[in-house]
Amino acid sequence: MSAVHRAGFVALAGRPNAGKSTLLNSLLKFKLSIVSPKPQTTRHRLLGILEGEDFQACFLDTPGLIDEPGDQLQKSLRVEATRAIRDDADLVVYIVDCAEADPKKIGNTHLREGTPVLLVLNKCDRADAAPKLDALEAAYSAAVKPAKVFRISALKGQGVDELKAEIVSRLPAGEPFYDKGQLSDRWERFFAAEIVREQVFDLYHDEIPHATAVVVETFREHPGRTDEVFATLYVERDGQKGIIIGKAGKDLHRLTERSEAMLKQFLGRDVVLEVWVKVRKDWRKDPKSLQEFGYSS
Repeated sequence: MSAVHRAGFVALAGRPNAGKSTLLNSLLKFKLSIVSPKPQTTRHRLLGILEGEDFQACFLDTPGLIDEPGDQLQKSLRVEATRAIRDDADLVVYIVDCAEADPKKIGNTHLREGTPVLLVLNKCDRADAAPKLDALEAAYSAAVKPAKVFRISALKGQGVDELKAEIVSRLPAGEPFYDKGQLSDRWERFFAAEIVREQVFDLYHDEIPHATAVVVETFREHPGRTDEVFATLYVERDGQKGIIIGKAGKDLHRLTERSEAMLKQFLGRDVVLEVWVKVRKDWRKDPKSLQEFGYSS
């Protein structure tokens, strides 16, 4: 056991759909953050804690960086992401989707001078990424000036162990920030809401996932018996509500059933879930609604 204990905050940053949440789950070897092939899935700064005998790495999974936010929600998410990157991180892991990224269109990385950066080229296993890898590495290295570059597949775990070792070696010396065994600083009701929202992203298309917010109204724990969770799913239009519910409630039933199964798996105990659907017109443009839903301080 090392005489020096290391502890620090590591921001996972990058464009939407770069694979930040997938990488967090791969590092933790536990599905803490929801994932979807659709962009802009992550809406909160999520803390995931990885620990060993002589280290505690506090990962901050951040919303994807957008240069020109289209509404108040996106503006709030960019503030949340840049705050984690510039103010809270001892180390930034900047992730690039090698299959989709264009070496000629990097945009603002929102990095702060003085904070060390590891550049991670993700999805390198994809055939459409291979021809661009060298150009992407050169372009992003010039932009973010990384201490080191990694080529990985977060989904398949390729190169993740090497990246983890480098991250741990760069953490500042210090005592743990959180109790041993703690995985996050969020309550179970937060993850319940995220699980429902993940299923919305999985089951619905077009604008529906992005127009949806989930609030857990009640989370009742019953030791030795089945827990009860009651959630409200907000959309922006009556038409969107109809799509969520479906004919004779069939689609809402499927959403609830799948979310309940995932929640049982996450909690490791029995739970019954009920989901209601309500309309909050243009909530993504309304500062009061954003604050109520936890997207703005």
